[in-house]
Amino acid sequence: MQTPRLSLGLVVLLSLLAACADVAGRDSGRGDSGGDSGDLRDSGAGGDGSEDGASADATGTFRLEVVNGYGSGVYAAGSTVHVWSAVSTTNEVVQPWTGDALLLAEPNEWHSSFVMPARDVQLTSNRQPQPLVLTVEMFNGSTSRPKTVRYHFPPRMRGVVLFSHGTGGSNSYIQSAEAFALALALVQRGYGVLGTDAEEAVAGDLNGDGKERWFAGPNFRADNVDLRNLQLLFASFEARGLIAPATPKFALGMSNGGAFSHFLGTVAASPVAGDFAQLRFRAVVGYCSDATASRSAALSTTPSAWFMCGAEDNPEVSNAEAQANARMLSSRGVASEHVEHPPSPLYDERFTRIEGISADTSRAMAAELRAAGFVDAAGFINGDGDAIGQFIVDNPARFPTIVRQRDSLAAIRSQVKVMRAEHSMYADYALRNIAFFDRFNPGR
Repeated sequence: MQTPRLSLGLVVLLSLLAACADVAGRDSGRGDSGGDSGDLRDSGAGGDGSEDGASADATGTFRLEVVNGYGSGVYAAGSTVHVWSAVSTTNEVVQPWTGDALLLAEPNEWHSSFVMPARDVQLTSNRQPQPLVLTVEMFNGSTSRPKTVRYHFPPRMRGVVLFSHGTGGSNSYIQSAEAFALALALVQRGYGVLGTDAEEAVAGDLNGDGKERWFAGPNFRADNVDLRNLQLLFASFEARGLIAPATPKFALGMSNGGAFSHFLGTVAASPVAGDFAQLRFRAVVGYCSDATASRSAALSTTPSAWFMCGAEDNPEVSNAEAQANARMLSSRGVASEHVEHPPSPLYDERFTRIEGISADTSRAMAAELRAAGFVDAAGFINGDGDAIGQFIVDNPARFPTIVRQRDSLAAIRSQVKVMRAEHSMYADYALRNIAFFDRFNPGR
């Protein structure tokens, strides 16, 4: 289970809700543009999918029943419909949907969509328990500054995945709702998971660029402190017998952490490869990062994927450049993948993805957002996530349930941004991410 979050003052956390942080994170041409859902009822209804009533065939509408999930309702034939599993982000993993699962664009993911046919549809979300307790240790690496390491290495693991946080983040990135959901899925499939701090996360801004983040190139130096730290960290795990020398390594990260993951993919082909024998990665994935600054597309020999947000709002990130970089890597004969995750509607229980928020509380929060006019007729959040956060800061009396979630305000903001397909980590394509790693894992 995840480590309890620290309780901070309301003013600080409200600021976190509005802040444009670099931490938290679409569809690749399968026809779901995030358009009008055509739902004639509340799209957040569902849960047990036990509503009575026959299809209104004369009006061209048909009934969707979602068991163990959300999205049940009456929809017009030809409309795009979203469904969500009620899977926990703390101790469960999703299994393939059953029922009319052939309709789904992503039948293996917790969230998917389909085009409503001219008939009733029944879908069942399947889940499996997956407990996960991260071991927490301190590690100095190549400096005297202690950094926190969080990891879980299952018996007979067939690979280990490094999670790298974004600008201003820390080792706790791996515990955020969306990243932890991905970690659960990885562990369920035999992977170990690992998260730690960039040197600047504990030392502050070392290079004077005004930001605290990983040193992600583009220049290769034997004294790159983050590379040196990871070299020593992996070596120490091997020396302790926690990771076998032949264990395949993979990397993923969010924003600057995504750029760093792509940078790690270039190490094997770099002039300093001999200094970092531990940093040989079979495949890397960057979330919400174009990786242009690291020049990885021009240098890397490592299979690399770009998992982007369809409505990216970070001015330092370009979806067009991410796609161009993926194409450049492919043109060089290196496997690549480019994904853009589209916006998705708000359903009433969305905020239960955050540990400690009940279904009743989530419904009240969703109602407050709707009452404030932040949800359009099709169920989509209709304003910039950061602007909504500032509005809540300025009008707390209109959002009593939201502002009471003192320890979760940053996570609430992240969920809004995921629905908006803005700069934030997301687990909607967790199985697609794992499938990419599996392609290059000889032990799969």
